[in-house]
Amino acid sequence: MPSSRANTPLISFSDLQRRATSGDLTSREISDYFVPDDTKTKPFAPAFKLTDLVEKKGKRPTTKTVTKLYFAAEASTMPSSGSLSASSGRARSTTAAAARIRVLAEGDSWFRLPNLFSYPNDLVDVLRKTYEIPGVAMWGAEIGDMVTTQKNNYLVPLGSGLYHHFIFSGGGNDVLASVGEHVKRRTAPGTNPGDANTFVKASFNTAIGQVIGHYKTLSGHVRSVVNPKVTLYVHGYGHSRPRPGGRYIGSKLEALGFDPASPLARKIVAAMVDRFNASLKSFASAQNASHTSYKIVYVNLRPALTGMADWNDDEIHPSDAGAEKAAAIISEKIAANIPSV
Repeated sequence: MPSSRANTPLISFSDLQRRATSGDLTSREISDYFVPDDTKTKPFAPAFKLTDLVEKKGKRPTTKTVTKLYFAAEASTMPSSGSLSASSGRARSTTAAAARIRVLAEGDSWFRLPNLFSYPNDLVDVLRKTYEIPGVAMWGAEIGDMVTTQKNNYLVPLGSGLYHHFIFSGGGNDVLASVGEHVKRRTAPGTNPGDANTFVKASFNTAIGQVIGHYKTLSGHVRSVVNPKVTLYVHGYGHSRPRPGGRYIGSKLEALGFDPASPLARKIVAAMVDRFNASLKSFASAQNASHTSYKIVYVNLRPALTGMADWNDDEIHPSDAGAEKAAAIISEKIAANIPSV
């Protein structure tokens, strides 16, 4: 949304806090009082700072405080988990809310990015064209926290009896954002893409195991919901395309001696993504075999995210076009599990 800063009045930080938490800020005001803080933004966790229209009057709010305040302001524009109010996401639907299937979505920034500024549509923005989805997911959410201290974010809505379908996104920090931690330094001049797996440290398998452990916790929570029984949908990630100087993947590969644009570098990232997808698919199959009265649907998003144009400039999120394609795959899986009348 374009800024109207020339017509926006100054506001004290105290008044901004009050209005943001009470849901009294318009989308235009939010974009005038907050801007992305690129120096503090982390993978899957956008951060924000205040503009010069906010009078701090000696106060020095931290980045964490400002980002939480932005989230509170934006959250007031999102549908709640217990309502069927119209979606306020960027990819809007003209379908009547009452005619749409309710779907609960919890997850990280693949399911929710800030609605303002230059961020691309996330997958839920697109899915809201077809389904009624409340604003539960949150950028920066870690899977370990989501299934422990934040579990009521999804358990309470699921317990309401309103949802038969629950889509979950988690583990991105451990996969797409972990190149610097789990890839070996390139010490030889070889560039054979067939050697990609040899550059992935054993520690990556341990990290994936921890993520799958969290998914097992999640599945236990979903099985505790009995009226109605809920179908859980889990997705892997796609083959991100590293970019020279890329903030989250490309620069880390460069620091390890790789050319991010080389076939070898792309294959290393693909190998890591493939390992996670294989583990997640195996988890879903094992859970379905052990608990036959519940269903977990693994969703493979790799076919939707095959080219550079499918990825945002930040390397770790789909572009608008990629989000459309990935959301279509999820939508097909949901549709396949809606009983025919």
